[in-house]
Amino acid sequence: MKTTSPHASAIIDGTLCQIDRLGMRSVACAPLGSAVVEFRHGPLQFYVREHPFGLLPGMANLYCLDADLRLRWMAAWPFADDPCAAILGEEGSVLIAQSASGMIVRLDAFDGRLLNCENTVAAAS
Repeated sequence: MKTTSPHASAIIDGTLCQIDRLGMRSVACAPLGSAVVEFRHGPLQFYVREHPFGLLPGMANLYCLDADLRLRWMAAWPFADDPCAAILGEEGSVLIAQSASGMIVRLDAFDGRLLNCENTVAAAS
């Protein structure tokens, strides 16, 4: 029985790409704005953070792609002037991210809806 290994994923020239076993791009997802700067694998999906420059005002720089790199959802990001600065991880069905000012944002991993947000300074005291 022949099994194939999963594709590797990488950011190449600001574009999220899946690389086949020969090192060639098999699928690519161009950024919505200027460049993809971070991604994280989820179950059958990718969470993607773009550089906020070049996105339309009010458009979140965090979104989710399916396994074929098609847009699944855009985050219901709570801050128009405080973009996502890091994808911290996933706890169950919750995606945890951090804003540029340090706010911790929790989103539903299934649809990107905002669950809550908290100030890390307030949470530490």
